[in-house]
Amino acid sequence: MANNYRCGDCGRRDSNNRYGCLNCLGDNRRCWDNYPYYNGPCPDRNGNYETLRGAYDSDCGRGDGGRPRDRESKYGIFTAMLPMAVAPNGIIPLVNSNCFCPCGNFAVNSGLITVEEAGTYLATYTVRVPEGQTLTSNITLNVNDASQTTAFSQVGGEGPASFTAQAICDMCERSTVSLRSSEAINLTDPSVQPLVTLSLVKI
Repeated sequence: MANNYRCGDCGRRDSNNRYGCLNCLGDNRRCWDNYPYYNGPCPDRNGNYETLRGAYDSDCGRGDGGRPRDRESKYGIFTAMLPMAVAPNGIIPLVNSNCFCPCGNFAVNSGLITVEEAGTYLATYTVRVPEGQTLTSNITLNVNDASQTTAFSQVGGEGPASFTAQAICDMCERSTVSLRSSEAINLTDPSVQPLVTLSLVKI
């Protein structure tokens, strides 16, 4: 790795008056100022990266030397497991499975996801029908109760089968996201894999 690009704001220069990542060892800095070069954390004096990760992640990138939150990726992964019972035109009961940066960017209540931070998001969902089970329905992605036409999926037939749809959505602060099923879902057999997985990524 080249050592003649600025790293964080270490305030250290070499004999040629250049900043370098290796000069940042142990300073709890991020190397994001090196873009498009290495943009990960600087190691500590022993060459370890893990010792810095906790302090950085706990403050979601807002600690000393951390990169600003608006440059940080935000994503949430939501799942709905079997068994499942959903009424016609009902909301699929997604729950929060994984969220990068636990600062409350998403809230989930009975399958209704609230996006706390405005922005443009890529929404991707997958419906996996397990072997031996049958599901026939139209699945829609809804933002503030408005169906996103690019993310309409006709699910039909006996599993194993998989159906995926995507949409790019501009969302205001406190927008709501949901997946609806046009037909009733009544699948009683459990499955290791979720029936539905939805990801939201701020882009």
